[in-house]
Order: sequence, then C-alpha cells, then structure tokens
Amino acid sequence: MRIAFLGTPVAAVPVLNALAQSDHEVPVVITRPEQRRQRRGALVATPIGQAAVALGLNVVTAESSADVAAALVNQDIDLGVVVAFGLVLNEAVLAIPRLGLLNIHFSLLPRWRGAAPVQHAVMAGDAKTGVCVMQLEARLDTGAVLAQSVLPIAANSTTGSLLDSLSPLGADLLTEVLSDFDSYPAVPQTGDAVWAPSLRVSDFRIDPHRSAVELDRLVRAGNPDPGAWTMVAGRRLKIVETHAESDGPLLGVVDRQGRLGTASGALVLDSVQPEGRRVMSGRAWLAGLRADEVVIDS
Repeated sequence: MRIAFLGTPVAAVPVLNALAQSDHEVPVVITRPEQRRQRRGALVATPIGQAAVALGLNVVTAESSADVAAALVNQDIDLGVVVAFGLVLNEAVLAIPRLGLLNIHFSLLPRWRGAAPVQHAVMAGDAKTGVCVMQLEARLDTGAVLAQSVLPIAANSTTGSLLDSLSPLGADLLTEVLSDFDSYPAVPQTGDAVWAPSLRVSDFRIDPHRSAVELDRLVRAGNPDPGAWTMVAGRRLKIVETHAESDGPLLGVVDRQGRLGTASGALVLDSVQPEGRRVMSGRAWLAGLRADEVVIDS
C-alpha cells in the first residue's frame, strides 16, 4: 500500500520507522512547521521531520487541513497513518486516502480521548494504559478500534517512561494490522468516554493542599515535560522525582529531610532543579539554602 504518515513528536518516530522498514511505500510524511526551541534560536524541524529526512522520505509541513489536503491530493494514497499530529483534520482530508486514515492513540479508548491521554492516566492513578489503532473521524478520538494492546502503569511510571514503551508498542501493533488489514474489523467504542484535554504549565504547580499521593502522580505526569514546580522565596523550583510518605511537616513546609507537608502525608522531594542550576537531591538543595526548613510560596 501507499501510506501517508502524519505526525510530529518523538513519540511518533518508532511508528514512522516501522513503516519505512515495511513493504509499504511512504510517498509523503506530513508534520507541523519548524519551531524555535529558544526565543531567539534557530528554527528546528519537528522530531518526525528530522526522522523523515534521515530516512530519505519526502517531508511536507502543514498548518491547516487545507495544507494536509494539498499534500495528499494526486498522491494516489491508499491509507493515512496519524500519530500525535497536533491538528484536527476535516472531512475533506479524511476522504482522500482510499481506505481512510488510522490513528495510533496512546490510551485504551474510550478512556482518555484527547491531547494528553498518558499524562491524565498517570494523574488519575490508573493501573493500566495502552495503545489503540483506530479509524480517524472528524470528531476527536471517537472512531472505531481495529486493535489494542495493554500496558501496566507501575508505581514509579512517568509520562516519559510510558511513552518510551507505548511508542514501540504502537509500532508493533500497526505492523500487525497492516500485515493482514482485512482481518481486523473496526469495532465501535463502547462505554463512557473520559476526556484528556491539553495541559498547561500552570496545571503542574504543586499545591500542598492536595494529598502527597496526588502530588506524586502530578510530578510523574509532568516528567519530563513540562515538569512539576513550585516557588520558594520568589524563585522557581522544578520537582523532578518524588515519593509519598504517611507523615511529614506542617502544610507547605519543606523540612531538612526534603519532605513537603501536604493535606495528607508528606511529598518527599527526591530530586529537584533550582532555577538556573543542575538537578540535585532535595536534601542537597535545602542544605544549600542554609536553612532547617523552608515554606513554599502560596
């Protein structure tokens, strides 16, 4: 088959690699435009853009459904494969490939439809997540599912570690589906939908009025990007790794053991990154402040 690939972040790269190594032809790879990593830095291609160039594939950037349609039309595309593309596609685009488009979605649908399924699964304390190969529709993540694989969420799983596992899992699952496409019927989703909207940096601010267990999940959901954080004496402190304990100091206080008092239990700051400095243990950070304890800014 002639398969068009649409994707953007590093999590989509294993799927593109799998397609490139298959017997299928990939006439075009569509990704989002180049962006600056720093305010005054040079424009940098997306991870998929870079991977496609390395594979010798034709790369096109798109800012709208019209751009995508222009890239697909007259390409004689049998199927489209979408992985975290970052743009909702309209009916006109969906009608171009002969067999429609498939989406590789990192959740067990209909739970966690939306832009941030892995982060929300970690924050909710889910015991498992997974990946679905589904038909793409104009509505968000509502299409019928052709296949899925389940992945347990461990007590120390982060968004980053889960994506490191889900990405190749999705690549393997897509390879299986494409190897015998007609034997994978599209099954409509059943059950209550749960939504996973985009998250902002502000959503990852540590609020000690929540429980230590909830905050530990928030830290793991924000790892590696954008990272959980708090403010101490007007300076940002990134919280990298934590665990929850039953007892600790007063609410909002970080003691000399690096334990933050919360509404229920203590959030132990195993590793942190002060503004403009390297990652270090919570105890080392507190020792550098020459204080027995500090209070985080409200």
